[in-house]
Order: sequence, then C-alpha cells, then structure tokens
Amino acid sequence: MSSLKGFDNIFDSTLNNELQDNIVEFLDWGLLEKGNYFNVTIGEEDPNGNDYSLLRMSSHPHYASGQVWQAFRKNWVWQSGVDFDPAPIVGTNNTIPGISGVYVDDVFYPSSTTGSYAHEVDYFNGRVVFDNPIPTGSKVQAEYSYKYINVLYSNAFPWLREIQYRTDSAGGNFLIQGKGEFDPPPEMRVQLPAIAVEIVPRRTMRGFQLGGGQFVYTDVLFHCLAEDEMTRNKLVDIISFQNDKTIFMFDTDNIAESGNFPLDYKGVPVSGALRYPDLVNTYTGRRLRFQNSIVQGMELINSNFYAGIVRTTTEVINTSI
Repeated sequence: MSSLKGFDNIFDSTLNNELQDNIVEFLDWGLLEKGNYFNVTIGEEDPNGNDYSLLRMSSHPHYASGQVWQAFRKNWVWQSGVDFDPAPIVGTNNTIPGISGVYVDDVFYPSSTTGSYAHEVDYFNGRVVFDNPIPTGSKVQAEYSYKYINVLYSNAFPWLREIQYRTDSAGGNFLIQGKGEFDPPPEMRVQLPAIAVEIVPRRTMRGFQLGGGQFVYTDVLFHCLAEDEMTRNKLVDIISFQNDKTIFMFDTDNIAESGNFPLDYKGVPVSGALRYPDLVNTYTGRRLRFQNSIVQGMELINSNFYAGIVRTTTEVINTSI
C-alpha cells in the first residue's frame, strides 16, 4: 500500500517523455507520407546555377579536416516505404538503410564500401562521415531527400541554437570555409520551417473505471516557425487539424529494453531500422487522443521570422494510477 504508483522503475521513461517521443515521431512520419521532402539528384542546380547535390567540407572541430562533408540542408530521409509520388531517394539495402552511396570526384562509392572511402551517413545532420579523411580538394556529391518541415523537441529549438534563414539553396557562402551561416556545426543550427513540440506544466486527471485507472490530460504546445506568413499559417493548420485524432503510441521502455532503436548515437540508421509504423506495431503502447486544440498566438518576430503556437490537450488512459 505504501508503494508509489504510475511507474515500475525509477528509470522508466514516464508519461511526459513518452508523449514527446511519440508526438515527434508521429508528426515526422505523417508529414513524410504527405510529401514533406525534396529530392536532390546529382548535378541538379538551382536557378542561379548552384549544385544542390554538392557537399561542403565541414569545419566541425571534433573531426579531422576532410572527414566530414555536409549538405546545405540537414534532416535527410532514411525511411523507405513512404507512400507518396515521387518517393524519397533511398536505397533498397535494408541492412544499410537510407541513400545508396556517395560520389567522390564523379566516382560512386556505395554505402557498403570498405577501405579509403568507407563512410557513414548522419541523416539528422545531413552529412557524410568518412572513416578516414579524404583529400580536402575533393568534389563530394550525394543523391538524397531532405525533409522540408523539421519536427523537433522544444529543447532543440531555438533558445540555445542559431536559426538559419534562406536554406532553400546551396548558394551564398555555402562553399566558403571558415565563415558564414553554414560554418557552425549543424547541431548548432535550426533550419526553417519547423515545428517544436513542448510538454507544458499543466495536467489534470479524472477516474477511468471502478477499481483504478485514470484519464490523464496533458497540455502540449506546438511552436510553428517559418520564414513567411503563408508557411507559418500552413503549419498552424496542419497541427490544429489533428484535433480529435486518436493514435497508438509505441512503448519507449520496451524499445529501450530491447535495444532496438532505429538510429545509433551518431544519427546513423541501424541494420533493419524500424520506422515509426514498425515501432508502433512491434512495441504497441497506449492510445493517445488529441483534443481541445486552440491557436494561442500568431506573431511576426521580424521580417523573416513568423511564429504561431497551437495548444493541444492529450488524453491517455493510465491503468496503473
């Protein structure tokens, strides 16, 4: 009778973290299925003649010069099976999910390459990391798909990071080493448009059934940020339209116990990485319902920064409290 309720282990994820993980992954996958990506092919150019597929050598201080090469956009698509036309550019080798390889000086090196040009792809940060540095004067290119709307945790947005504007092109100072907005590591840059998910300190409960269990209501803020008013308005609509939608969550504790995370600590998909629907089907958790969605504010921060906030209440049944 003296035992704490609602969790079995002090190291369990508990509801707040479980909500945030699931909402981020639900939105990320749901947007992909609605075409939230742009495909980049080798040699594809913008109207000013800048090569979208060209990667710049990174100035990342934790890697040797010539080891890391990054694209103008981060957050690449690694998930296969997206039901939208045209499909994202990903390979067919499920043991190495994602793009099929990289070009160095017009020579293609598949993802399975060993030796001098062996590499991994950090999809979240949009970069290719070679096992060993390659010549700094190399021309490095890749065919990939990048996500247009970035779905992030609120702590990754923008309070401790730099918001990067005008990232729809590989022009400007993209290829200039040592200066410009592309020089800081991608971990320190947030590209727009973006939706940041924040669990806020407001929770209510009511009884679920005789004998135990409660409905748990938790408020969530969706920060919708863009460089123009129309895109900001679109993000606000996308989020608020999910009102009264019910989804199944994946059980984050079961995933942690199995060690079956889709990405490793480097942002690289593991062999046979599970996509969002696979996680839900394999590690099915509780049901989540979005309700009482309201738009709290629409602001013009500056001429290039438009913000909107959607507040939603989530409903989850917890039978252990």
